[in-house]
Amino acid sequence: MQGHAVALAAVAAAGVVLAAGEGTVPAVVAFGSGVRVLQAHGVRRPPEDLLSDLVALRGHGTTDLAAGLRAAAAQLAGAVADERLVVLLSDCLHTAGDDPASALGGIDRLQVLVPLGGADAEAAASALAARRGGRSQTVRRLEEVGPALTRVLA
Repeated sequence: MQGHAVALAAVAAAGVVLAAGEGTVPAVVAFGSGVRVLQAHGVRRPPEDLLSDLVALRGHGTTDLAAGLRAAAAQLAGAVADERLVVLLSDCLHTAGDDPASALGGIDRLQVLVPLGGADAEAAASALAARRGGRSQTVRRLEEVGPALTRVLA
């Protein structure tokens, strides 16, 4: 993902963190050719620092989606929850690493927001989300992010 798609994903991630409030501190994981934990599960960072990191993300190169999903599952491993939920913000078009479907262990439900969409991205996202009882939704504009998050987190 690049440009506007990365901006949509960053806004959505910030929305999840800000909406979580004081009781829940979600993890935020960024991935491309590597993985970077921007906020560890249960460890709140100053919002301005996290938001700065999110808006500084630049999409380019290869995408190891499986590594990103494994990192998300690792963040959830210690969580006390009825359901281990991952909201993935991706076009789901992996270009490196293992098949993303092989990296779903430890994730109970996977919801996918697909920035900008496209037939290949939407098909890949839908198939991946369905493997963990979730669904995918395309977001093309910033004003679509909030309602899409409300639907997947409801």
